[in-house]
Amino acid sequence: MLIADDIQQKFGTISPPPQLQNLIAKDPTGAGGISTFLSSLIALAYSGAAIVLIFMLLWGAWDWLISEGEKEKLQNAQRKIISALIGIVLFAIAFAAIEVLGQFTGFKFFAGQN
Repeated sequence: MLIADDIQQKFGTISPPPQLQNLIAKDPTGAGGISTFLSSLIALAYSGAAIVLIFMLLWGAWDWLISEGEKEKLQNAQRKIISALIGIVLFAIAFAAIEVLGQFTGFKFFAGQN
């Protein structure tokens, strides 16, 4: 312990900035901060996906309405709608995988999200 005391005398104690105090108050390892960051990042990705889903559904519906019975235009509109629905199903599967990953790693994804 002589080396540790010598280092502390020379360099002093390192304290985190006040902005990080809330993140490490309960867990000094910083896992809470990482979990909060990842949760926010994932929530942002899901918000973007929701916006894209609505846009793709509306775009497909608009193309369907203006297709005037042309088979090719109608098929393109259907592909857009089906692609949007497949995309949201994939995001739902990804959400389930994230929750399972959270159980294994101990991260609390989406905890405290409003």
